[in-house]
Amino acid sequence: MPDPSAVALRTAYLDLLKRSITNYAYLGGEATFEDFRCVDHYDVDAGQWRIDPLSRPITLLRKGQLDLIEEAVLLMDELNVPGDFLEAGIWRGGAVLFMRALLEAYEIGGRRVFAADSFAGIPANTRATNDPVDRWSDRWVASEAEVRANIARFGLLDERVVFVPGFFEQSLPAMGQQRFALIRLDSDSYDSVETSLEYLYPLVSKGGLVIIDDWHLPGCRQAVEDYRARHGITDPIQEHDANAIWSKMHEYGAPARG
Repeated sequence: MPDPSAVALRTAYLDLLKRSITNYAYLGGEATFEDFRCVDHYDVDAGQWRIDPLSRPITLLRKGQLDLIEEAVLLMDELNVPGDFLEAGIWRGGAVLFMRALLEAYEIGGRRVFAADSFAGIPANTRATNDPVDRWSDRWVASEAEVRANIARFGLLDERVVFVPGFFEQSLPAMGQQRFALIRLDSDSYDSVETSLEYLYPLVSKGGLVIIDDWHLPGCRQAVEDYRARHGITDPIQEHDANAIWSKMHEYGAPARG
């Protein structure tokens, strides 16, 4: 039986980490942590933050979305689903940092966290038309050096964090020998999400999980629906705090890339 004091310390550590990477302690105001949305400090129409650079969060995720990652990681470990964890589209690295912290806090061995990003912002769509993401003036650029520094500040930058730099159509094909228990796609646009699924979904183990962050964005949702329809994927999708999640019932390596 786990030591109750150790469990309490782990719970407190992870709660503090969630509050830190969202910068709730500084930006929360009167909101409860459960209701806090750091993106409220962002002017969507102007495409810029209303707060100075030093006070900006390193993730836009809400508490419920971070909780979902934690639940997914623990479930994959409990079920012994083979493979590593990956986020595609990492911005300033908050979710990657959090997944690495979960490996440490729950003493999960033998798994790594992959961080795939262009580190040059969201590219314009070339296949999709009328995707609202193409009209964004802010391309959400964060360099690899910045992300590494963010993770290092929390003492979590080591060989278990694997960086995959480059635009997805160039970087993801080289990952064909990897295996993943969990992939989290947070790349906003139709093209980026479609490319991520095309190269990464076959690498997810049977029973592995797929989390789609940008389920509210029409281009992202359409890319997911098109990919699933093209490959006859009917695994039920659940929605959780504006994210989508499903468990892969195909074997590893399937569906084959078309």
